Amino acid sequence: MPSVDGKIIAGELARMVDEAVARPATEVTPRAVSITQGTEASTVYTLADVRAIVEVARARRLWVHMDGARLANAVARLGGTPAEVTWKAGVDVLSFGATKNGALTAEAVVFFNRELAQTMRYRRRRGGHLFSKMRFLSVQLDAFIKNGLWLRNARHANAMAQRVREGLAKIPGVRFPSPTEINLVLVALPQPIWDGLVAEGYSFSRRGALKEGVIRIACAFDTTEEAVDALLDTARRYAGRGA
Repeated sequence: MPSVDGKIIAGELARMVDEAVARPATEVTPRAVSITQGTEASTVYTLADVRAIVEVARARRLWVHMDGARLANAVARLGGTPAEVTWKAGVDVLSFGATKNGALTAEAVVFFNRELAQTMRYRRRRGGHLFSKMRFLSVQLDAFIKNGLWLRNARHANAMAQRVREGLAKIPGVRFPSPTEINLVLVALPQPIWDGLVAEGYSFSRRGALKEGVIRIACAFDTTEEAVDALLDTARRYAGRGA
């Protein structure tokens, strides 16, 4: 779907679903809407955003799924409770991920609508997501949630991303295509800075068209201030070259 800063817009969702329902009966009609919280563009859906999407979905008998691979980062940003940003806002099913916040291959599927959970045991097996000794992976979630570790990890990662953005923003020619609300920084770097960082051993994943030159810098639970400052120092060193 089209998006603004990585987020589905409720009005556009309504239009596209209505158009899909009006098509011939030979085509598949929508049954659910899935939103990613926080997004790949480093933005978060506000409570108002989620409620607006839920309203559209309910009016059209769609279920609402939330991809929460970065839910911790979103909760840390929004400052609300996990309940407020999920089931209290109308979400039916949540994929609660821990891998992007310090755990190893751990994820829980949480059904706030219990009716939808009835076939999950079968689907989990059929999809190959039931492993021998899986309890050793799942037990990570106990330590992850206990005493708020998951949110402490997320707050730190978010703060490191802000440190990256604030440092790069002081360099002439650096451009940001979207806000930095969680632990990701999308940024377009002048070519001398790009070349210098690559020469120094940094590697990046591109986002969007190659001509836009946008890369993603991800900060994690274990990213240190020293590592961020080293990146910024290197960027500043190459900023004036090739001008």
